[in-house]
Amino acid sequence: MQATHGNRHVHEEPAPLPAHDTPPAPPSLAAAAEACCQHARDGAPDRGARIRSGLVIIPLVVAYGILVGRSIQIHVDDAEEWSAMAERQRVSRQRQPAPRGSIFGADGTALVASMPCFTVFADLKTLRDKDEAAEKLAPLLDLERAALRKRLDREGPRVVTLARHVEHDTGEAIRKLKLRGIGMDEEFHREYPLEELACHVIGWANVDGGRDGVELRFDALLRGVPGFQTVERDAARRPLALSDDNIYLAGSAEPRSGLKMTLTLHPGIQHAAEEELDKIMEKFKARGATCVVLDCETGAVVALACRPAYNLNEPSKVTDEQRRKRAVSDCYEPGSTFKTFIAAMALEKKLARRNEMFFCENGAWRLGYRTLHDAHAYGSLSFDDVIIHSSNIGAAKIGLRLGRDGVWETVKAFGFGERTRIDLPGEAKGIVRPLEKWTKDSLLSIPMGQEIAVTPLQLATAYAAMLNGGMLLRPQLVAKIEDRNGETLFQLQPEPVRRVLSPATSKAMREILSQVVGEGTGKSAQCEEYDIGGKTGTAQKVIDGLYSHEKYVGSFCGFAPVDRPRLVCLVAVDEPLKSLGYYGGTVGAPAVKEVLRRGLLAMGVPPKAKKQAPDAAHNSN
Repeated sequence: MQATHGNRHVHEEPAPLPAHDTPPAPPSLAAAAEACCQHARDGAPDRGARIRSGLVIIPLVVAYGILVGRSIQIHVDDAEEWSAMAERQRVSRQRQPAPRGSIFGADGTALVASMPCFTVFADLKTLRDKDEAAEKLAPLLDLERAALRKRLDREGPRVVTLARHVEHDTGEAIRKLKLRGIGMDEEFHREYPLEELACHVIGWANVDGGRDGVELRFDALLRGVPGFQTVERDAARRPLALSDDNIYLAGSAEPRSGLKMTLTLHPGIQHAAEEELDKIMEKFKARGATCVVLDCETGAVVALACRPAYNLNEPSKVTDEQRRKRAVSDCYEPGSTFKTFIAAMALEKKLARRNEMFFCENGAWRLGYRTLHDAHAYGSLSFDDVIIHSSNIGAAKIGLRLGRDGVWETVKAFGFGERTRIDLPGEAKGIVRPLEKWTKDSLLSIPMGQEIAVTPLQLATAYAAMLNGGMLLRPQLVAKIEDRNGETLFQLQPEPVRRVLSPATSKAMREILSQVVGEGTGKSAQCEEYDIGGKTGTAQKVIDGLYSHEKYVGSFCGFAPVDRPRLVCLVAVDEPLKSLGYYGGTVGAPAVKEVLRRGLLAMGVPPKAKKQAPDAAHNSN
């Protein structure tokens, strides 16, 4: 730079500018790129850090997406299902038990009733103090403390039943203890106030339903329909309160009890029958005994008793021998009680006449390969006397008049070889061989009551048909069924099966059988109050394929009054001790007389007028 000094030009160097005032040189493109890369290297994390971040963030994002999707599915797609599940956890149905229907006798006596009770149980998961529970519950449940404590320690199910059929007062006492983990369910149990009476007819029932007899046969009608009540529960499943809305089964507004049933059994006559059987068992040391009483006019079973018997309130103690319903399940050869059916059919078909004489071979009839015997040596007997004196030979000769087809027709007509269809389980149909399997002996044996097996009920039913005018009726046990409002759903009506005899033949047989009691083998059935008719039977039992000379079935089938039979009664005694008596007229007839006498009086049938002594008749005039 030049400066003027005294007209003289002086050249001077300019002073340097401060550093911040010096403008930078414009950077090149390469330098700028290098600077950016260096900055990136200095400020960004390394590659490993980026991978680790991705491994954390990505799963979180995926999990969040799944949760969002599941939430949408629960709240939108499955909303109803989850709401229902929540409702089930919060609200449960509490079962309301229904009582079984009551059973009554023909006179209105209660035979069976359902009584309210409790089942006591322990929830082992919530039970806090087992020692305290055992100590307080043992005296109330009538259990040993140690035994109850052992139950509470058992492995297995969470809920353990401690006692059933606990009475109402005891249940309330347990409830007041407020033991956590101890609960009770309401239920009903069957009570049989008359204990053994008619045990083989009534049967018994438990919580699972009917197990035998009428209780089993009509279980569907006697079983009640339980209800279910809504209960709200807390987190510990404890009930909070009952809701206003009740949920019930089958649309009912409340639990429905079973139907009320009235049987044809008359308790007074049943008691008389069982009392007589007990006397027989004691007097003759018999293996068993049976009594069947039928109403001739309707087919109603008025009494049905078997021995041995059992207490219906203690079914767990019953043996198979006690449980046997001998009247419907036991089959035996009827012996001489069967002769009347052959005789009746011979009269019906006019193949014999009542005043006709039959030669009875003086007690032994030789047929070459076989000899038939009578208990007494009879010569010629009238048709009536063959039955009155129970001649085997005479009965066989009457059977020959009928022939194979006629005897077969008689057997089938009176219902032998088929079930009577009584309303009891376990009925046998007896034993009748097919006609083509009969041997040459069958035509002689069957008219005497051999080669055929019957049940006591079959025999009594056939006698009722022979005596009531000739109509075979189905035996019935149920007189009436009512609903809980008292409306009658069923009323007994006689059920005819078929006509087997004409009224005239039936009348003739009544006359003949009245003479059996008047002057024949059934004299011990004579009664002052009523005229009784009937027929004795003494049959050898078959042991190992051979007829025994020590074991018998003694029986008597009687009816009264003779002019118009109302009741038929059969008593059959299985294996009475031979030394004490085994004939049907000895072991059965006296019992039949007593049962008929008491039965007719109980039913209001007037007894016959007593004959006055001559002096009394004279004084009364």
